[in-house]
Amino acid sequence: MEQKRFENRDLCADLVKVTWPLGMDQPYIDWAILGDISPSGACLEIEDPIPVNTAVELEFGDDQCHAVVRYCKYDKVNYLLGVEFESGYRWSSRRWEPKHLVEVYPHESSYN
Repeated sequence: MEQKRFENRDLCADLVKVTWPLGMDQPYIDWAILGDISPSGACLEIEDPIPVNTAVELEFGDDQCHAVVRYCKYDKVNYLLGVEFESGYRWSSRRWEPKHLVEVYPHESSYN
């Protein structure tokens, strides 16, 4: 079933540190480009795919949170990764503001 979000998604650009479990003792750490963000999730551009439903940790600026991968699609050069923030975490520009942020009008968007 396709899940929809009905909230503002702000276009932005910044680097996000992404960590996810790779094996018993080894987390995998990579950097991603933040493409858009909303209170409940974000879209990242990353070099390596991450399986859907994988729990990840995100670090941006002085803020961090846990999220779950909702989609991972190859797009010409890199992968577009849609993540949903953990329950209880709501992003706002008062928490952390990306280096480049453009607020846009609310529109329907999809995790898939």
